[in-house]
Amino acid sequence: MSIRGKRVFIGLTAAAALTALVSGSAYAYDTVKDGVLTVGVEGTYPPITYHDESGELTGFDVEVAKAIGEKLGLKVQFVESEWDSLLASIDSGRIDTVINAVSVTDERKKKYDFTDPYVSLYRHVIVKGDNDSIKSLDDLKGKKVAENITTEYADQLEALGATIVPIDTMQQAFDLITSGRVDFTLLEDVQFGPYMKEHPDADLKIAFTIDGNKDDVDQFAIPTKKGTDLNAAINDALNTLKKDGELGKLSEKYFDADVIDYDSIGGKKEASGSGTEAETEGVSEADREGDDDGKNITD
Repeated sequence: MSIRGKRVFIGLTAAAALTALVSGSAYAYDTVKDGVLTVGVEGTYPPITYHDESGELTGFDVEVAKAIGEKLGLKVQFVESEWDSLLASIDSGRIDTVINAVSVTDERKKKYDFTDPYVSLYRHVIVKGDNDSIKSLDDLKGKKVAENITTEYADQLEALGATIVPIDTMQQAFDLITSGRVDFTLLEDVQFGPYMKEHPDADLKIAFTIDGNKDDVDQFAIPTKKGTDLNAAINDALNTLKKDGELGKLSEKYFDADVIDYDSIGGKKEASGSGTEAETEGVSEADREGDDDGKNITD
């Protein structure tokens, strides 16, 4: 082979290796079958995962999943299910991962590998429009809260003296609140704001924002089975999407704000587009660096 031929061969080999790395084929993808990444979603949780007017599955996390699949050179197949069974579907092998606003908790980290967080949000306590009895975490004692039975906040809510009334969807929570069957629910502004824009007459409001320090921020990450290289591959893809600004663009598209990193939401206390005045709990920048009063609802 001539020197020029060798150079061409080496160049092609290097290009192929780079393409393999970028596409994700450098990973074995232990759980992925036939080049298809199966992703569990609810499909009933706007603007995270939901169906538009034409019935098509869409949402922030739907587009995140598709972008990850493209980076990894994998097709993406969505499997819709109720929230309470999504993580269990990873255990059974029915799906490879869940990309549907999954918060990271110590208990979940025992069972799954998680990527780095890709969304950071403050949580609001949502009540009926005429409910002025809830203004702080202390007021949650003796109250009923509409939440999934597998909510990551179960222990904290019970420690605060609240009783969980199980629900499957955000709309069920709102219906229970407006009918007076429960007192409140927990929700990030990126869900509540768009809902109030679409339902301006809804008899709901933000009682206060759980906003004391970084531990009060709800962070979403992507879980997979422990001990596989799939999580590392997804994490690499996420980091690339962060660096090239694609995640930020999706955040602006669905949330009207950049909620990708904690630093980008630091100090935010207002409710974007909720049409309500949000009261806050421990919101000064000085307080963020101060003592923890032990009443935070954290992950």
